[in-house]
Amino acid sequence: MAEIFTFPIGRSSQTAGASRAASIEDDRGMTVPSNVLRSVESVRAMRQRSGVIYREIPVPLTLSDYGIGAQIDVNNGSPVHSCGWIMVLYSEHPRTEWGSRWRCVAYGSVRISGSEHNGLTPPMMWDWLERSITGINEETLGGTVSLNRNTSFGSLSDPAGDPPRFDCELRVSWTPLEEKGGWVDAGTQVDVWARFLESLTTNDELEEPISDRE
Repeated sequence: MAEIFTFPIGRSSQTAGASRAASIEDDRGMTVPSNVLRSVESVRAMRQRSGVIYREIPVPLTLSDYGIGAQIDVNNGSPVHSCGWIMVLYSEHPRTEWGSRWRCVAYGSVRISGSEHNGLTPPMMWDWLERSITGINEETLGGTVSLNRNTSFGSLSDPAGDPPRFDCELRVSWTPLEEKGGWVDAGTQVDVWARFLESLTTNDELEEPISDRE
């Protein structure tokens, strides 16, 4: 698969044998932990979904010591468009607020029509999210759901008089489950978020649990 990130910061992800080179140094001259390198390898090995575009995004050093960031855009032919990003963060010292060295933060957006917008939309969306996210410490899942209405005027207004549309945005974070050795399957975390964004374009009522493709 094509690389979707550069890791560590400034170092090419094409570095041969990175998962076995526990002494590899990043651009700050710091030794990259072997459990972090193994997590990077899990992203390289993950299956990319058809109709989903992945792109590297940088992870600010203010958030963590190391991180993997991926922009996700769903382009599967559906008239409903969804997109977002996910970052898998690693701190060299366990953080109390994470309950771990690891944390995932993610953002997602999907456009819904005015006829689908009501006071039940945020709790319905959150319930769908809770049923979609796997491989996490469930007690650590938290976030917000926002509905934003954009009204167009002048040359950008809709002459057909269609009902207004709303952008539903989710900002979420959770602590992923660790594997033996203190690494996390970051590839699965990226795929879980891609699967959730993908499901927003194919499940109008968000009533049935989603499942992986065969």
